Amino acid sequence: MKINVLVRFVAVISMLFSMHSFALPEISPYQGVVSAENSTQEQLKVQALEQVLIKVSGNTSIIELDDSKTLANDISSLLTQFGYQNINGKRFYFTLFDKRKINDALTSMQQPIWGETRPSPLIWLVNEQRTLTSENMINSQQDDLVAWGLKKAQLARGITAQFPLIDLDDSLAVSASDINGRFYQTVAAASTRYDAEYFVLANLSKASSGSWLLKWELVQHVAQTKNNQLLIKQTSSGDKSEVMSTMLNKIADYYAQKFAVLEIKGQKSTQILSINNVYSLDQLMRLNKMLNDLNAVDTFEIVNITEQQVAVSVTLKGGLMSLRNALNAHSQLTIDLSTASPFHYNWQP
Repeated sequence: MKINVLVRFVAVISMLFSMHSFALPEISPYQGVVSAENSTQEQLKVQALEQVLIKVSGNTSIIELDDSKTLANDISSLLTQFGYQNINGKRFYFTLFDKRKINDALTSMQQPIWGETRPSPLIWLVNEQRTLTSENMINSQQDDLVAWGLKKAQLARGITAQFPLIDLDDSLAVSASDINGRFYQTVAAASTRYDAEYFVLANLSKASSGSWLLKWELVQHVAQTKNNQLLIKQTSSGDKSEVMSTMLNKIADYYAQKFAVLEIKGQKSTQILSINNVYSLDQLMRLNKMLNDLNAVDTFEIVNITEQQVAVSVTLKGGLMSLRNALNAHSQLTIDLSTASPFHYNWQP
């Protein structure tokens, strides 16, 4: 059961692409997608590697390190797939890097590894018309500057943002006034239908100077305690696309700090997990897959199974906090509040 292991890039894609009618497929942290215009293939490979190093480590300064530049000299050994593709009349260079080799390189560089724990923040945005921005408005690019700003950050950092439907249910539950007034509990209740632990309350407006202002807050809703914790509160100014990019980049920075794991050299620690409500082989297999996918886990072994509970011994790559953050981010697990013992969870079917 052993588990295998921006700034400059954003500037490049910002200069090379129009924001109009721009669409890219969803990508994993180990895939690079860069503009193929005005660059040689070797330059494109380096740009794609820089993008992947930023996304996987969560460190936007990593491409300035000497080790990263050395890694670029042996880039062909890291690639598993590459090629060109036209999207909306523009040519892109697509790459897929070997996950194990990228992770091994980051470990050697003593850089953290940010795995698949990348929650999608639910953004409740009051736009300049003083109405709530819907998912359809973003997907159809009714405001292409907002959509482009989000797409740039998504491409560079490997996280996605989701928007509410703003259908009848949402309209009855939340109003622009609730966002303006920062009524966390009202917004948290409306966010439950989207299974969103993290949500954003934001207001976009144009200043008298002509620049755009985005006032936003990132909030975490803890379902077990029904508490709402303010994580980030900021005001960004600039052009419309850049303030949206800045917001999503700041959220990515927070996620990377919380979920990226810096592997501890030498003796690895272990922790027993106790998980209730695992009654079937199918649930056991899903638990196995979840643990396999956790970047904080090196190896694990089921040590005891009863009708009520599964006990799993986990060997950690990082510290206990990394494991706790990763487990708490999974919707299939909730903390067992009936006991004060740590690392006791209930499995959600």
